[in-house]
Amino acid sequence: MAKKSKATILAGALAVAQQVLANEDVRRRLAGAPRVVIEWAKKKRVEHRTASVRRFDPTARFGQKGLERRVESIAGTLALAFPSADDPGREELTHAVQRLRLGLAVSKPMPLIKRRQANIRVERELGVLESALVEAVLPRT
Repeated sequence: MAKKSKATILAGALAVAQQVLANEDVRRRLAGAPRVVIEWAKKKRVEHRTASVRRFDPTARFGQKGLERRVESIAGTLALAFPSADDPGREELTHAVQRLRLGLAVSKPMPLIKRRQANIRVERELGVLESALVEAVLPRT
């Protein structure tokens, strides 16, 4: 097999390119390629945003939002642990959750140092409340 020169290869490639570009469908697709790429990029951006919702977000676990998440978790657990409104202890726990929500709402607009001090108090109360809820649901034998 004889080795082809660069000029022969380039001439062949040019002939193939001219033949392909002579096709109207190919020219139409090439003209619309930037639009297709932009649409693809928008679709990927939306997919990335929805996927990023599932990513770990440290601000949702720590600080103000973390405490709010824990309080809401306890509020949801109260309905499971005490299904009846007249269950013993439910009213006290519900009032405690409301006080914690109020404490977090008050501390939210505070400056950082004061908010952190208030959140430490809320965190202590939240720990006591979580422990009390566990003791109420799983009494020691």
